[in-house]
Amino acid sequence: MDPENIYWLGTISKTRGAAGSIVLKLDNKISERFFEMESVFLEIEGLLVPFFINVAEPLDQKNILLNFDSVSTDNQCKELIGCKVYTDFSDVIIPDKKTSQYDNLKGFFLWDHKYGNVGKITEILFYPDNPVFQVKQDKKEFLVPLHEDLIIEIDPHKKLIKVNLPEGLLEI
Repeated sequence: MDPENIYWLGTISKTRGAAGSIVLKLDNKISERFFEMESVFLEIEGLLVPFFINVAEPLDQKNILLNFDSVSTDNQCKELIGCKVYTDFSDVIIPDKKTSQYDNLKGFFLWDHKYGNVGKITEILFYPDNPVFQVKQDKKEFLVPLHEDLIIEIDPHKKLIKVNLPEGLLEI
């Protein structure tokens, strides 16, 4: 599987109802094609593990009820809470102008005038009204607000974003 063709759908948020049912909280808008898919990938301990879908029913615009072949107990469901869910089908993701304008910043380095090299942007997370860069430096990870007031300059040739971070943000 090509990592470049993997798309994040959302995160398993909770169990629901009958044993073996979980709720996928969507981060991206999806097409009806999602409900025809046979499987998705869950990130477990850094690895993408395929899970075959028995049931996929929309609960609302942001949540889907899922039931997998290999998950049948409440304990198994609870172990999946917090797992990120991915697909390799690009045509199930509906591009969102708000998210897609920042997708090309993955892999850029964040540099602050006070802290210097903050790290490499590994992900852009879109929490409601609060997008953030997920930044990794060595073994540490930081969440840095993606706000235009903090961004000084974006240099696409050097893959560098210069920022002016608030005092103490990286010490949290």
